[in-house]
Amino acid sequence: MYITSGKHNDLIFGDAELSYLEELLCSIDKNLSDINLRIKHSIDPESDGLCDKGEYFIGAGFCAMQRYLADVLQDKRIDKGVALQLGPKNKKGVAISLVVHAAGNYWKHGPEWHIWMDELDAKSQKTIDRLISNEGPAWYVLSDVLAELCNEKELSLRGCIPYLKKWRYAVHQKLQEN
Repeated sequence: MYITSGKHNDLIFGDAELSYLEELLCSIDKNLSDINLRIKHSIDPESDGLCDKGEYFIGAGFCAMQRYLADVLQDKRIDKGVALQLGPKNKKGVAISLVVHAAGNYWKHGPEWHIWMDELDAKSQKTIDRLISNEGPAWYVLSDVLAELCNEKELSLRGCIPYLKKWRYAVHQKLQEN
């Protein structure tokens, strides 16, 4: 949940949950930096479990961001599906908030889907389709998603914060229209 003061160009958001999220993502990013350094020095990072470990931390970060999406929508009169379509889009034209939400679901439900991949319901399949590119194998889906969102800069979950702020602003604007 957030509060605002000011109007239009002078709009200021009071958003404690965003500050909590930034602090958490900073902590996760420190772990990711360590993992990336270890990957660079490893002869076989996959066998060392470093890639899986990085994917795990990235997934936890996306879940935290997913929680933030819910925090923003708390007590707001807007359909979640409509809200997740707002804000900045990725190269494919998909709302980044929707990608973040799908990434959180992917990480949370991945162990279930692994077993029943051929029996996924339409909603679960849609989540996977939003994340997996058709450009080759998808061994580390969440790492690929984060790399796309970081625009080939250093992998950083904090790099998603500007997208979340723009999404929050778009939600606020949509609420003002109604």
